[in-house]
This record gives sequence, C-alpha cells and structure tokens, in this order.
Amino acid sequence: MNISRGQKVDITKNSTTKDIAIVLEWEKPNIEMEIDGAAFLLEQNGQCKDDKHFVFYGQPSSMNGSVQHIGSTNSTAEIHMSLEIIPADVQKIALTITIHEGEMNGKNFGNIDSVRLTVKDRENGRILYSFDFGQELKKETAIVVGEIYRHNGEWKLNAVGMGFNGGLPALCENFGIEVATNPKEIEVAATTISNEPKVVPSTPKETKPMNVTLKKKESISIQKSAKVVATLEWEKERKDLDLYCFYVLKNGEMGKVYYKDMGNINKAPFITLDGDSKQSGKETIVIHQPSKLNYVLFAAYSALSNGIGSFKSMKAKAVVDNQMGQRVTSSLFQKNKFSYWVAIAHINFTEENEMAVSHVETYSKMNSERSPLLERDGSFKMDVGPTEFK
Repeated sequence: MNISRGQKVDITKNSTTKDIAIVLEWEKPNIEMEIDGAAFLLEQNGQCKDDKHFVFYGQPSSMNGSVQHIGSTNSTAEIHMSLEIIPADVQKIALTITIHEGEMNGKNFGNIDSVRLTVKDRENGRILYSFDFGQELKKETAIVVGEIYRHNGEWKLNAVGMGFNGGLPALCENFGIEVATNPKEIEVAATTISNEPKVVPSTPKETKPMNVTLKKKESISIQKSAKVVATLEWEKERKDLDLYCFYVLKNGEMGKVYYKDMGNINKAPFITLDGDSKQSGKETIVIHQPSKLNYVLFAAYSALSNGIGSFKSMKAKAVVDNQMGQRVTSSLFQKNKFSYWVAIAHINFTEENEMAVSHVETYSKMNSERSPLLERDGSFKMDVGPTEFK
C-alpha cells in the first residue's frame, strides 16, 4: 500500500505482524556522496534516553536487540525491529538518513532524485507500506523519513519526509545525543558518540498524549515543540481547497505561506507548504521553528471553480500536531454556501513552554475574494487582504 506524507497507518492493529523490516532507499545521479541510515529510539519527550538508544552502522543494535541496523549499500539501508520486545519507555522510533559531511562538501538532498521507505513483515516478506518522496528536497543534509510509534497499545507508522540542515550532528542534537561539532571532528562524528553521561533537558511538565477535537470557539494549550505539523483535510471529491498559513514572527515580520509562496525551512518564515493539492485530500504546513513565531492563522480558500458550496459539506478541518503525541482538530460547524474564505484555527506561540490552539471559524462576506489578515497582536480580520483568484 502506497501512503503519502503525513499519513499515519496501523502496523500491528488487527494484524499478526510482530517483526518488521524497514528499507530506506534513495536514487542519486552519478555523484560521489556517502549516505547513511539510522534509528533514534525516543521516549515520550521526543529525546533519546542515552547514547545506546541510537542505532546506526557504528552501533548496529539497541541494548536488547529489538532494533538492529542490518547493513547499507550506496543506495539502501535496512533496519529490523522486533516490536514486542522494544522497551516500554521507547514510545517512538525516528528513521533517518543523512549525508556524511554534506555541508563541508557542498552535497545535499537536492542532488537526490527520490527517497523511498518500505515496511515489510519479516515473517512472510509481505510489503505493508511504501512511501515515496524527495523531489521537493533542496539544501537539506538530513531527513526524518518516517516514525514507528506507539498508539493505544499498538504500533503505527507516520510518513514524515521532513528535511533538516546540519546532517547527523544536527539530528543527534535534536534527539538529545551529543556528537562532535568542531569542523575537524565532524569526520568522526558519525562513528563517535560521547561517552560522557548525557543529561537530557526535562520538559517543563510531563507531555501527556492528547487527541482533541475543539468545540466551537474553544481553545486548548499543548506542549510547545521543536516542530509543528498542520494539515488542511477535506473529503468532498472534485473540490480544490487551499491552505493558507498567515504568520507573525517574533521580530514583527508578517506574511503568509500558500501555493504561490511555499515558504522556507532555513530562513524566515521557517514554515513550508508541501504543495498544492488539486483535488480532494490534504495539504500540509510544517512550522520548523515555533520558537521564532508569535502567531499563526490557518485559513482555507475555496477556488472559484468550485462554485458555491459549504466548507462544512466538504468536511474541511485543520489538524495541528506537535509531533509529541498531542493532536488538536479544528472542524467546521456552520453551513455557509457563499464564502470563498474561512479562518479555521489560530495558534499563539508567545508562552515559553506552551502554545494555545484555538477554534476560530470565521467566514468572509458573501462572494468576497479578499483574504484574511493576521495582525501583529494576534488578532485577525476578514475581507481586508489581497484579492485571490485561482
């Protein structure tokens, strides 16, 4: 079964699957480039407990052998997991690939044609899921390809496909592992893990799993995380909706990420849109550095070609996921057949450790093409922004 970025699917639920093989594959032109696969075994706070929870070619097995790096070639890496014996404190396993010394040698995943993740049942060799992406990659030197994670006592797969700069050292830092950062030491960073005791910074309070659908005009605070993924989802066929992310940065800069300006991962606004869906389905916004933001507003635009119709009838909703087990859905309650715009959800990032996600369902005037506008103080207005045509 082929899945798409952001899709979350069951592995063990209603299945006899116990042992899986993860195959990471990449296609590259004739360019000399060393690419490595790895797995980070993460606790509930998204951090590795210690260095032994990092599995790669230099440390090919976790402590109890439940996760093993089997080997790699110029174009593949394979990792095996025995799901029933993975330690209880491991809530998620991040599957990654990195370019060795990418920044130093001017190599990045923009040189790669495509990346594929395949999950197989080891007992019978059956392919459970495959996930292809990579054409949109540019200057990144590290990728979290996917995540295997616990949910209600079962194991699931999350197709992530998100790139980062900084290669393996940046990923290790993100997941709580210390590696050498001096340029002269980067060469051994992939094979040398600090033997010093690692103190993982604790979160201000325990991050409890949460999956909440907001009531009308309701707001809820969740843990502020290192990355936030938001999706606009709808079900009605042959309808084209567009996700807009209006933002205010901490430095006061304002703007929007949408199909004509899909943002930037490495500089302001540190927000990216994964593409423009032309049919029913999903569009995804990733906020790569929430610490750089004060506010965002998620709004949906219904193309003129859709004709009149209700956003509610399309079952449109915004879903905000902090990638730490907390997920908030903002659905629509009103029937409104003559609006081209609806503001759906708002996030306030101004608190140090929390972010407030609010249901804000507000529609544009009848047949108005003027977009919403997010103000510097976090408030917003409808029908005052530029006119949109598509």
